[in-house]
Amino acid sequence: MKQQIDGYKRNWNKYSRIIREGLISPMDKNYVWLGKKVNERTNPPFLASIVKVDSSLWKKIQDIQADIERIDSRHEFFHPIYFHITLSEFGWKDQVDYNKIKQKMEDILLDFSPFNLEIKGLNCFERIIYAQVFDKNRVLRSIYNRMLEEFSFLEKRFPEYIPHISIARITSEEAKEVIDQVEQRYREVNIGEMSVDDIQIVSVKPYLSVGRIKTEDKIFLRD
Repeated sequence: MKQQIDGYKRNWNKYSRIIREGLISPMDKNYVWLGKKVNERTNPPFLASIVKVDSSLWKKIQDIQADIERIDSRHEFFHPIYFHITLSEFGWKDQVDYNKIKQKMEDILLDFSPFNLEIKGLNCFERIIYAQVFDKNRVLRSIYNRMLEEFSFLEKRFPEYIPHISIARITSEEAKEVIDQVEQRYREVNIGEMSVDDIQIVSVKPYLSVGRIKTEDKIFLRD
């Protein structure tokens, strides 16, 4: 647990400073990922593996979102249907073999049993406010590491794994008040606990809001 706490502290120190000092990089509306502009509506969805956030935690997260929005309403606040913990992003649906991905994921997850997570404290990346995910037995990281072994192309894209639940996107270069509010009220907030008994393979359309994520398959963990 100490290693996770230290990692989140390093992350906070780095990115909260960038935001406070007004050093946020300008938003790139034409951002290209794997050869496609991410928000182009003609794109196929991309495939990812995720853990969905239990609905029992939605209200607590939404209350926090509402408080932050009252400070600065310019930013984007994610719908609870979108709340999730990403394990990996495989690529655009027309560039990957879905059946092979599903089979490898099923093989990997044979070795894992249901586990618990604690959601506590807010943190940030350069343009994302997120809830921290504490994984006492480091099961998420173990699954992630197994995925790196099986999906060699993931290593270059995601060399470091930081489990998180995105709750807001900073859409302005000015967000000091938001970060101050997070530090004053929400760095240690207790959001709750959840059990995980399945990993989902989803298709994602980044340009949508409510309908951004569609579940393609659930792979259940064995007791």
